[in-house]
Amino acid sequence: MKKRLLMVSNRLPVKIAADGTATRTAGGLASALEGAELENEQIWVGWPGGAEEEFDDPEAISKQLNEQNTWPVFLSQAELDGFYEGYANSTLWPILHYMVERAKFSQEWWDSYKAVNQKFADVILSIAQDGDMIWIHDYHLFLLPELLRGTNMNLRVGFFLHTPFCSSEVFRVLPHRAELLRGVLGADIIGFHTSSYLRHFRSTLLRVLGKESEMDSIWYGGREVRLLAAPIGHNHLGFQKCMEREDFGEIVAEHREELNGKRLVLSVERLDYTKGVPQKLTAIHRFLKDNPEWCDEVIFVLISVPSRQGVEEYDQLTEEVQRAVGAINGEFGSVGHSPVQFLHRGFPPADLAALYALSELCLVTPLRDGMNLVAKEFLDCQREEIAGRPGVLILSELAGAAEELSNAIQVNPHNTEEVADAIARALEMPDEERKFRIEAMQRRLRLRHSGPWAQSFVEDLEKVPAREQRVAVFEMVPLAKEIAERWRKGATVGLFLDYDGTLREFVDKPEDAIPDSELPPLLKSLGDTERLNVGIVSGRPPSFLEKHLGGLGLSLVGEHGYRWLNEGKGEWELFNPHVDTEWREQIREHLEQAALLTPGTHVEEKQSAVVWHYRKAEPEFGLWRARGLLDELTSMAANLPVTVHHGKKIVEVSSLQVSKGAAVDHLMKYWHTDVAFAAGDDQTDETMFSLVPDGADFYTVKVGAGTTRAKYRTDTSGVRVFLESLQHELSL
Repeated sequence: MKKRLLMVSNRLPVKIAADGTATRTAGGLASALEGAELENEQIWVGWPGGAEEEFDDPEAISKQLNEQNTWPVFLSQAELDGFYEGYANSTLWPILHYMVERAKFSQEWWDSYKAVNQKFADVILSIAQDGDMIWIHDYHLFLLPELLRGTNMNLRVGFFLHTPFCSSEVFRVLPHRAELLRGVLGADIIGFHTSSYLRHFRSTLLRVLGKESEMDSIWYGGREVRLLAAPIGHNHLGFQKCMEREDFGEIVAEHREELNGKRLVLSVERLDYTKGVPQKLTAIHRFLKDNPEWCDEVIFVLISVPSRQGVEEYDQLTEEVQRAVGAINGEFGSVGHSPVQFLHRGFPPADLAALYALSELCLVTPLRDGMNLVAKEFLDCQREEIAGRPGVLILSELAGAAEELSNAIQVNPHNTEEVADAIARALEMPDEERKFRIEAMQRRLRLRHSGPWAQSFVEDLEKVPAREQRVAVFEMVPLAKEIAERWRKGATVGLFLDYDGTLREFVDKPEDAIPDSELPPLLKSLGDTERLNVGIVSGRPPSFLEKHLGGLGLSLVGEHGYRWLNEGKGEWELFNPHVDTEWREQIREHLEQAALLTPGTHVEEKQSAVVWHYRKAEPEFGLWRARGLLDELTSMAANLPVTVHHGKKIVEVSSLQVSKGAAVDHLMKYWHTDVAFAAGDDQTDETMFSLVPDGADFYTVKVGAGTTRAKYRTDTSGVRVFLESLQHELSL
């Protein structure tokens, strides 16, 4: 049976006629998938175009579309205004393209964006089946992956962003930045066009959510989320078909005749402020002024597909471009010749292929672009037998395609003098150099076109393990049942639980990480159970543990095993009364000096340890300073009875005679434990995991990412699931 693939995008690949007839089109993503030859059953979900009020019979249209494996998400005009024109295109679009000054913010738009993402989720979940793959596209649907993750269905979810992902400094301008990031992290795979966008995304996760990641993955929500840079290819097969048409020669001849022997410099783009058309025209003006000998020899053809007509900002851009074109033609034109032709309309693919083939130069100079497929289409359609000589690509270094197309002449689109000089250089470039440049890029593009790109992403999505295999939280339920069964047979059970990062998520201020209202009664219920002992084994000082977890009948272990309070009663005792702590003053002075030099850091002194906290420091600078401290402290501590470790946003120097492992070993013997469970998240917890207790079964759980000796892995929610499941099983 074929696996089903639900393709989800803002706009469906359909065209609805005036009579309500719906027909599939081959634009956008549909074209990208044309050459993929996917074996999956494909179902499309998206907005059908137009406000719901405009359709006489939405149910009839929906029925027609369903017969074509297409499911519409109907949106009212108010929803379109807030979600599409508002938040997606007037807030997210300019921010993602680094144009903060153009961004507008509205709470109503945000509310509409959330509501429409929920609408998409509702439609998807109404048709989704267990095991389906869902591929979500673009910034309109940042929240959708998390909405799908919140269900119990076994779905594999992929997300691909087709715009740039801006730097963290820019993304942080968004008031709802954290919600957007958490939304997209609901996916199993998150794809970007370039490694730069991926790098910015990872940096934003660190600075906004405080989440560290690897180059290709992040541990989030009890599971691994894959991150990848996969540049989309152009529709090579589509253009190949155009150029193999019987009448293609006639189309080429027609356009060649129109050129009348002029040398064609082609520009194709959607008329959007991110494309830099006014700057391009400034560069053309400069070129014609500096090179008057070319004025009658070259024709600049600017094909600008209309975009968001009726929106004031875009209408003003159109007028600005038309005025600039008129000024250039008025200054440099002659009888029968206008140097610049501004064609404000779309062209059929076969005509585009012909113009690409005839172009001596293609001018692709967006101010910022996610990829830019025009550059790839031009290179693919270049045929020496048609144009007579290879063409040259001038490409903005701020387009995503620049990372792949290194043999193009790359320019800064804001530097109009540089662009003008590049035009002159390209027109005078020898044929041998032209051929070398273009062939080097063509080989890659024809192998890595849109078909293999889509196929590769879907194959990666198919490899995502099934829900019950990949979500570590679910491993905790059978583990709780297994331990409960041992308890029912008379075994004595010991639970050893770290606090920060295990029972409670990390926060910026450690003093704010207090237990939620449900945790103390849950722990008390377990601690009151016969033959079940609970120990909180933490790096926290005794005062914090006693204040927030005292009086529950739990044994509290503070400062990584230095002191303990048996069942929360009596006085705190030392595990080892002979611990040497004379080294603390020397270490403290060094760490306090580091805190003075590193904003956002502070020093905490304990009885058996001194800790440098850098959670509030600038993330990369804090990490760099921590690594330097590790080297310095390791050298200082060479002759001291201490150990130095790098934990979650801390560097800690603690007594070598103190460890969580030693404390747990002592408590297991004290309680005569038959079955033990230990959970923790950092290096200090590894001393627990490395224990090999005599005569006891030991279940160890690493909370979060990183290498570990523990047998299981989960997150804080998984620990809570385990404790709740164990409580339930013990009450049966």
